[in-house]
Amino acid sequence: MVRLFLGNRAGVLFLLPFVIGGYFALNNLTGYYLPEKTINLGLWGESVRVYPLMAAILASVIIFINAISINWIYNSNEFLERNSYLSSLLYVILMSFYHSFYSVDGLLLAHTFLILTMAQFFKLNQHEDGRRNIFNGMFFAGIAATFHPPLMVIFPFLCFMFWVLRPFVFREFFLALIGFGIPLLYSFIYLWYSNHEINLKLLDQVTDYRNKQTDFLVTALLFTLLSILSVFSIRSRMQKSSIRLKKLTSIIWWYLFVALGLGVLDFILFRQIERFSFMMIALAIFLTFSFTSKTFSIIATALFYLTLGYSFTKFFF
Repeated sequence: MVRLFLGNRAGVLFLLPFVIGGYFALNNLTGYYLPEKTINLGLWGESVRVYPLMAAILASVIIFINAISINWIYNSNEFLERNSYLSSLLYVILMSFYHSFYSVDGLLLAHTFLILTMAQFFKLNQHEDGRRNIFNGMFFAGIAATFHPPLMVIFPFLCFMFWVLRPFVFREFFLALIGFGIPLLYSFIYLWYSNHEINLKLLDQVTDYRNKQTDFLVTALLFTLLSILSVFSIRSRMQKSSIRLKKLTSIIWWYLFVALGLGVLDFILFRQIERFSFMMIALAIFLTFSFTSKTFSIIATALFYLTLGYSFTKFFF
């Protein structure tokens, strides 16, 4: 499977719906991830989950769109000399360990808009006008923050991200502030009129969360080992890459550290692991490097199949 998705064959993307469908079928069979009674949409309130099947189908569609979008970012910015479709598969497999994968919520929608933010930032060029892309990127980030309010703290980090590619220009910073603030302004107005409360606790423990934390410990070990291999592979790749590619990689590092911080706070405050899922966007890109290294590809492939196997067998534990 690794060799299939690592090759330059776009047709393999048609296999992703079957992989996603496999996870949903096993979850419906075992009830491993039970649906919450309501859908947490951040500043837009909570919606009663009337049709769990529709919420699951919508989640699967969004997961597929996110995976394709990440892969498009990876290939269009030429992180490798040739196209690869492994990052889309990695995103699907990594996200299968999180509750949002199986039923749509604000967290999953925030994933989509953060990916759109990254896509806009990656279009920036030091010698071209970047106002449009900065405004659009920060607007998408603002929408993500409305669906998941803790993301409001990432504004300064987003500024550091596009300053990697662009010099500081006050007009662009002002546009970034406006773009980020517009969605939040409208959502706070809606919050004021609707008079509902913001619930920062994503899950109400309808599932056996002890099992989910065991999953997290197992996968954290596997992800860490894969990440270590990726770091060595990325360093080797960066030695031969352009200055622009190095800057794009540093943006992903910024995002990864912010996502890690959100995950740690989620675990400390609520004993939940759901916000670690934001890291999967960056890891889906970074982990691909470990499979292209002649030195580490065998180890990376073995760890990949361990992760893939556990992602399916966990339903029966």
